[in-house]
Amino acid sequence: MWLSGQQRRPAESGEGQTGTVTISGGELAVELDSERRGLELYGPAGYRWTPKVGERVLVIQGRGEDPCVVGTKTGAYVPDRVTIEAGSIDLNGQVLIGGVPLESYIISHMSGLMGGEV
Repeated sequence: MWLSGQQRRPAESGEGQTGTVTISGGELAVELDSERRGLELYGPAGYRWTPKVGERVLVIQGRGEDPCVVGTKTGAYVPDRVTIEAGSIDLNGQVLIGGVPLESYIISHMSGLMGGEV
């Protein structure tokens, strides 16, 4: 019989491994050597994303700590949604929305709102 307490086995020493997400959202679960449920998701401060079911993720576990998901391979995955929260955001460089420069995007949408006159 599978016991829910098995998902939080502390490691004797730090370790990391990749696994496949089996449950996404609030009750994050990843298949490693066995399915681990209730994993916490770590990332940069102010940046939030949720891996999809089937996505390969990196899970680490420090000495005496619970395992946690820390990311996915760069370029291998596009999340459905990313949330960035901060007191201020400083963007340097060209900002694109769907491949369109921000300025052109704004002009296009304002033109549509104003009947073609901007």
